[in-house]
Amino acid sequence: MSLWSLNEAKKYTDKRLRELDFGKIYGVYWDKGENPALTRTHDAIGMSAAVGIDGAFANNDFDNAEIYREIGEVTDSLGNVFIRIPKFYIRKTDGAGFKTWQISKTQYPGFYLPWCFWDFSTNAELPYIDVGKYKGSLGAGNKLQSIPDVYPLSNTNIVNMRTYATNNNAGGLAGYQQLDIHAVDMLRTLMIVEFATLDIQSVMVGFTNGRYDATDKAVAATETGNTIIVTNATGANYCVGQTISIHLADATISGLPNTYGRTITEIEVDTPEAGQTTITFDGDTINVAVNDFMLNTAWKNGFSSQIAASSGCIVANDGKYPCVYRGIESPFGDMWQFVDGVNITDRQVWICKNAVSYASNVFASPYEQLNYVNANTTNYVKEMGFDATFPFAEFPVAVISNGETQYYCDNYYQDAGQRIALFGGFWYSGMSAGLSFWGLTFASSPSGVSLGGRLLKKPL
Repeated sequence: MSLWSLNEAKKYTDKRLRELDFGKIYGVYWDKGENPALTRTHDAIGMSAAVGIDGAFANNDFDNAEIYREIGEVTDSLGNVFIRIPKFYIRKTDGAGFKTWQISKTQYPGFYLPWCFWDFSTNAELPYIDVGKYKGSLGAGNKLQSIPDVYPLSNTNIVNMRTYATNNNAGGLAGYQQLDIHAVDMLRTLMIVEFATLDIQSVMVGFTNGRYDATDKAVAATETGNTIIVTNATGANYCVGQTISIHLADATISGLPNTYGRTITEIEVDTPEAGQTTITFDGDTINVAVNDFMLNTAWKNGFSSQIAASSGCIVANDGKYPCVYRGIESPFGDMWQFVDGVNITDRQVWICKNAVSYASNVFASPYEQLNYVNANTTNYVKEMGFDATFPFAEFPVAVISNGETQYYCDNYYQDAGQRIALFGGFWYSGMSAGLSFWGLTFASSPSGVSLGGRLLKKPL
């Protein structure tokens, strides 16, 4: 038998052994060039992944793949809706001119278990992690929720969000926390492998082309109504179904609005007169004065019920509407998400593994320091740092200008001082948003209308 035949036989045997006795390996490879498209490797070779709009069918080979086919929706005893992700292992390699990501249900050599699948009290692996299907909202008893048909919580800070999440750990319940670096790493890796690109917005744009501008002003007063009258030029920026807030004329754009959480139900151009647009919204009637202004806010939870595919968006994939990833609404864009387990001081990241120990502005044990320092310039991400001891924590170390379609295709915000981590971007981020967009400019105390969170639950 020729050497070529022996090699082919070995490849076939190895593949069959993985299929029969062990978990498959799905992987992607990147040459670290400008092109964000990745090469599929291992058992992902030949696979494709499409997304759908509304009720359209989308052919996605990963719907029947290990790990992915086991992802599904569950509801806890409190009524919170989660997407359950089964335990899996990750391997990353990073060197000069190459970077790889691999996932498997089997812990092959070099693969690590994301810490979201670990019980620190018993030192045992967990079979799954429950990720909030919806952006976090605030319920009775100041408990962070994951429920549909409500507007997400905003205008709070990471410390409060942490408290609201852990308030669920009462009455014999345990394992509740807010989104953290380990869940982000797990989800980010799943998406990168599935879609084989670092430019997730080339697949799903997400709600990233909304409005966040104090110039969207009322040009006529409305008393005891559900409308705001703006110019036609302003009205053209909005769509039916989007969420808006109304701010008083002298208010700050990032602060608490006069009216938060209203859904646009109708847009009438040249009404009540030529050059004016009347935007109608739901909810209680309000008074709107001339020069009060409107802007978009995060989408109301529950939109994914309109999407038939495992991943996709509603209405149009144009940045005006949100997306869903395997049941998880708005994994990026729509609203910045607080990421716990990460503290930064002068661009040096410290991470924590155990959610019980999460606290802001801690730069000592149980937090641990990464072996690299983040880039000191705000711009588009060219390269991520890689610490082999903490492969789950990847933050920008090199940036470029005009990188919307190059390398990681996402922006990066940074500043000196003590900072927290925000992930994914929000409704006004445009093509800067995505799976590598880290906002590292906020301290732990500020809040804003664009900042939110997500509930997690470990099976403890």
